[in-house]
Amino acid sequence: MSGPRFRDLFAWEWRQVGRSPLLWAVLLILSASFVWGALNTAVLHSAQTAALERARQADAAFHASAVERARAYRAPVTASAGPVAYWQDPTNVAGYSEYFVRKSALKPHLPLSPLAAGVSDLAPSRLEIKLNTPFGFLDTYDFENPRGLALGRFDLAFAIVFLLPIGLLLLFALLVTFERDRDMLRLVAAQATGPRAWIGARMAAILAWSVPATVLAMIAALGIAGVPLGAVVVSLAVAVLVTVLYMLFWSGVALAVLARQPGAGAALGSFAAIWAALTIGLPLAGSAVAGMIDPVPSAIGYVDAQRRISDEINRERDAILAAALTGRPDLRPFADRAATLDYATRLSFLVPETERRLSQLRIAIQDHRARQEMVAHIAGFAIPTLGVEAAFAMLAGTDPTRQRAFEMQARDYQLRLREIVHPLVQREITQPPAPPDRETRGRLNLAEPLTLPEFALADRSAAERIGQVLPFLFWLSLLALLCIAFGLGRIRKWRVVE
Repeated sequence: MSGPRFRDLFAWEWRQVGRSPLLWAVLLILSASFVWGALNTAVLHSAQTAALERARQADAAFHASAVERARAYRAPVTASAGPVAYWQDPTNVAGYSEYFVRKSALKPHLPLSPLAAGVSDLAPSRLEIKLNTPFGFLDTYDFENPRGLALGRFDLAFAIVFLLPIGLLLLFALLVTFERDRDMLRLVAAQATGPRAWIGARMAAILAWSVPATVLAMIAALGIAGVPLGAVVVSLAVAVLVTVLYMLFWSGVALAVLARQPGAGAALGSFAAIWAALTIGLPLAGSAVAGMIDPVPSAIGYVDAQRRISDEINRERDAILAAALTGRPDLRPFADRAATLDYATRLSFLVPETERRLSQLRIAIQDHRARQEMVAHIAGFAIPTLGVEAAFAMLAGTDPTRQRAFEMQARDYQLRLREIVHPLVQREITQPPAPPDRETRGRLNLAEPLTLPEFALADRSAAERIGQVLPFLFWLSLLALLCIAFGLGRIRKWRVVE
């Protein structure tokens, strides 16, 4: 398809296609869906960002309140205001550890986040960290309709992955088959033009209008959604390249069907079947097979194990504490105080024991999650629609990998806080009990509430995120070229007889 004849044919087709009302209607609808999807995600992420800021302010206010109460509890005991209970006393290191240490682990959104909602509507972006919460944090979520969550959020990635192929295939089906459906194909075949040059020029003309319009609509949608385009140039360029290659992939699929020169009805039927298989059928089938081969660990079983182990810990509490104290040279002389320790001090020994007994179940859940992410990664190469959606989520920072890294870092942060506070709590075991007639309202074994480090998410750089996408980008390029080559190879002669 080279030489002056193809160039002239392409130029003529480009002008004709550009006059088609169908082309502009499809492009207008796609552009509107892009804007809607990007704005929909931007609104969600804006609300989540505001919630993160409120959490940050609440933590600061909570700490300031603890500091103020600590100052107030240094006052001498009076008849009207006696000593306070340890769980209300931020100057008592034991009470402080359980009731006054509250920090939030926050996962901020990246600048390109309106590109894809990813798991941002399913997984929490704020985790409340307390010292004695097993494994770092509790899984808490706002209530939402599970059917709505299962359907997913309409975002820009959804519009590109699902709606863009529909618009593109509709244009191919109706514009390339125009002459056949109007009994004009014999006139075309009578000219000194082969079917490969004619079909190729028509499809190239459609793409010459569609690709720039789609890219401009995508960039405009992200700009309208508030993305600082100047700050995400490279990541946005990769997202645009993924979109263009995705369009070429579907063009190759369309070319393989149109090579047989069907009518519009037959072409639309074939396109609908292929689209449904690639976007719905294969992902659902793959998910079902993966679920049967590697079933999800029972959440009910895990909750039941938590209940049983909690009961065991309560029954064996004194024995566990005595063993823990005996095992520490600095605490061994005080092992006889195991039964008299306050609740918060006991937790500093019992919670790690609870985590130890639950660790196998926890590891099984985490391993299953890692395997599922690996399966999803491989499935993205086998099913391009999944791969494109995953690539957009990776560039947007709403991918499951980033969420898992966030949760792991939140757990590490909790352990770091324990290393700071728990030694102070356990050191009090070696001190004599506070006299009942002490002079101040507070215990004062902690002079001031501690200035604990803040959580800071160690994020991957934009270059690293792009590096994660590049293998799929190369694969999609190869897949698009193979589909186009296969389609061109099928076009051998005119088929003017039904």
